[in-house]
Amino acid sequence: MEPGQRWAYRSSAATGVFREAVVLKVGEKRPPRVRIELVDDEWQGERRWVSPARLEVLWDDRHGYIEIDRKIRAVSAWSPSRLDRRTAEHVFIKLVPLEVAEFNADSAGTSIVHDVPALAELTALSQDELRGPPAFMHDRELHVSWPMTERIGRAVAARHPHALLSRIEQEEREANLELLQGVTLTDFEGKDHVLSPDDARVRFEQRQKPYLDKLREWIGVERAGNLLERRDLLIRLASVAAVATEALDVLEPAQKRAVGRLRAQLDAAMAGVDALPPNN
Repeated sequence: MEPGQRWAYRSSAATGVFREAVVLKVGEKRPPRVRIELVDDEWQGERRWVSPARLEVLWDDRHGYIEIDRKIRAVSAWSPSRLDRRTAEHVFIKLVPLEVAEFNADSAGTSIVHDVPALAELTALSQDELRGPPAFMHDRELHVSWPMTERIGRAVAARHPHALLSRIEQEEREANLELLQGVTLTDFEGKDHVLSPDDARVRFEQRQKPYLDKLREWIGVERAGNLLERRDLLIRLASVAAVATEALDVLEPAQKRAVGRLRAQLDAAMAGVDALPPNN
């Protein structure tokens, strides 16, 4: 930037309005600042020090830049939840080749499509649907908003569910053991923290279950409706098994043969017990 140049000045990051500004002086201190004078009569020659980042394009070149900025703002008008964004990111990474499309992982949940025909084939959505407003083409790439990002994710998840289901089932098998036995977690400092089955259950309900259920929703596979009832029954069953095991430990020194037989019966009764309900 040089004194005398005219730039398009954005007064606030939250607005798409640009004002003509003349550069008066470029500061030498850090952080860098620029002294400008606002040209419009309404500002009456107001002068201020501003960040050079607010002077985004030369005034004579503003039209194309402002049009692209308007389109970007239109595509970025949504604020999906963190859970929705996490789900989209997982589905895109797992099922959508990088050369076809990418999830931007921004707070607006936008995506960029590199190959529209390939994505149409992958999702069974038409190219016209993918290009629907507020989507726009720029540098031969299609920029789409959160509603279309979600639609792409749901479509590809429903058509290619197997990779997602295998991940879900693996996490649920691991969670099943933790819900029955507890789990030991190691923090960043290398210290171990033991979670009881109850603590593991709370952790699963708060962290993993919403995410896994959201993935199932995108795939189109829901859990059985008796989730809470069955889990409560399994909690009670685990408690009964723990009491029985403790009782056998106490009896074992005096009744080794009987205790051995009873342990085998208890193990057989608990074999295959799953703390998570089956899928529909």
